[in-house]
Amino acid sequence: MKKSFSFYFDILSILVLIAGIVLSRFLMNLGMGMLVFRLFFIGSFKDKFENIKSQKAILITILSFFILHLLGLLWTDNIRFGLDEIVRKIAFLIIPITILAISPLPKQTLKYAFWGFVLAIFVGTVWGSIVYFSDPYVDIRNLIKSTSHIRFSLSLAFAILVLLKVNIVDRKRLKLVFRIGGYILSLWFLFYLILTQAITGIVILSIFLLFYIPYYSIKNKQRKSTILVFTIYFVSILVSFVWVSKEYNFYFTPNKIYENKLVEKTPDGGSYIHFIGNKHIENGNYLYLYYCKQEVNQEWEKRTGLEAEEYADVIVRYMNSVSPYKDGKRFRELTDNDIENIKNQIGNKAYTEKLSLRPRLYSIFLQINSYQVNGSVRGSSEMQRLELWRNALALIQDNFFIGSGTGDIVDDFGDKLCQRESELSGTSLKAHNQYLYFCKLWLTWVLVISYLLNLSSF
Repeated sequence: MKKSFSFYFDILSILVLIAGIVLSRFLMNLGMGMLVFRLFFIGSFKDKFENIKSQKAILITILSFFILHLLGLLWTDNIRFGLDEIVRKIAFLIIPITILAISPLPKQTLKYAFWGFVLAIFVGTVWGSIVYFSDPYVDIRNLIKSTSHIRFSLSLAFAILVLLKVNIVDRKRLKLVFRIGGYILSLWFLFYLILTQAITGIVILSIFLLFYIPYYSIKNKQRKSTILVFTIYFVSILVSFVWVSKEYNFYFTPNKIYENKLVEKTPDGGSYIHFIGNKHIENGNYLYLYYCKQEVNQEWEKRTGLEAEEYADVIVRYMNSVSPYKDGKRFRELTDNDIENIKNQIGNKAYTEKLSLRPRLYSIFLQINSYQVNGSVRGSSEMQRLELWRNALALIQDNFFIGSGTGDIVDDFGDKLCQRESELSGTSLKAHNQYLYFCKLWLTWVLVISYLLNLSSF
């Protein structure tokens, strides 16, 4: 049977949209534009309207979230920001409604969409890997500059889950070559998650697998598989726990040299600085014990010709990650690669390790230690996130019934940081959590709509 023009246009639009969601805001906007064009200018508008009406529960859910944003303008002072927020949320309205209009989608279209999604993820991983291995000092958060690294890691986790589910559920219908290909792609995507130290994606993937695979095994009465899966999980969790504990102990346990009397003179005759009260520690070495700043600065300027003060913090941290002694003799022992690392603002030699989660783990340890020593969360993404979540919860308590209003959410969030005398006040940072963001806007309204949908007979 000959396919219509709308069939091919639908496939193309969905593929462009999916590629955009994964890789590029431009392609995402182009895909939405194509779907809007399809809604108004291709095919019977009456049929599309009936398709939308037939999915009442989904339609009400979509419209309710958008309408709640509109209602939030009624108690908003910052109308301009509120209107901008409405415009930004239009995508949440356009994408599902235009998809509903052309539903139900043929199975062939869904297959194209799925493999288009997998292909987009694969292209992204190849692209990111090329950038990663071609530039040893690239920021792993900017491997694919056209998209968010967090969103891409979540897309990777989702792709792995779907590929595994297809391979398991449809294993009898799939040809062997497709099953092998699915497993190879899953392993490649997992490799990329580890390569880029995408903790968010790894955690989400692990939690989902932890519950879903045992559930699937029990549901399908696969006793041997269930025992095998639980054994693998138990061993994996145990190994992970042992590894993290080992690294934690290495990082935070003071070097045994500190058990002896502190030496005052360097091998070159200079004087060590010993800030005994400063408990900053990395790789088991206290940052400001056995430190001769004068010798280190002289050696740096002699070797590089660069002003030492610009790199002082990075120099002392990097040397501390190599040896507890920070003096002229130990500086001269640094390799040319070490010098290049310091020039590129790498503060710990462990950060240069490839195919390892240790750099990300040590970064988190650094943030924990900084918070323990001086209570500071600045420059610490994880600690900042926790502080911002605490601020969001405090704001929810103050505006539990009607929320902050669509246009005042940013202003109120900043004001709450100031009221709590948070170190992050004046930074324009937000909760970085969509669930808390929605709750801050209109928690009670969400509960009401959820209750009404639950009562409905749609």
